[in-house]
Amino acid sequence: MVEPNYIPPINRGNPANRPRFRIGRILFPLIFAIIVLVALSERIPVIQDAKDKLLNPAEYQARQACHATALAAAEQPAYARIVDRGDAHPTQGAVLVEGVTVGEMGKSGAETTFRFSCYVDPDGKVAKTSRQ
Repeated sequence: MVEPNYIPPINRGNPANRPRFRIGRILFPLIFAIIVLVALSERIPVIQDAKDKLLNPAEYQARQACHATALAAAEQPAYARIVDRGDAHPTQGAVLVEGVTVGEMGKSGAETTFRFSCYVDPDGKVAKTSRQ
């Protein structure tokens, strides 16, 4: 008669019997998650804003002030939205936010867009605007 193979339960008190920690189990998913976040940061505005707020707080503040002014400049601000957030360029005394695209509901009900640029001073106040 053949005896069945008996595997004793793991003795959790003995450190030699514990499964070993492997860095590969954590490292690969962590690297994958970082790559996915970097790739998505170009597509998701919330991630872009969080990155700008952390890395470039002055440009983030200028962009937010310009967005608020651009939405207020729409004919119907209640039906306006930021389509493209534009680019922020620091100058000697201010930040130029250019290329902000604002979409709003037109008279026929279809969306119309216009481009907006503005200079924002270091205090966060909009100094000059341009609507195209």
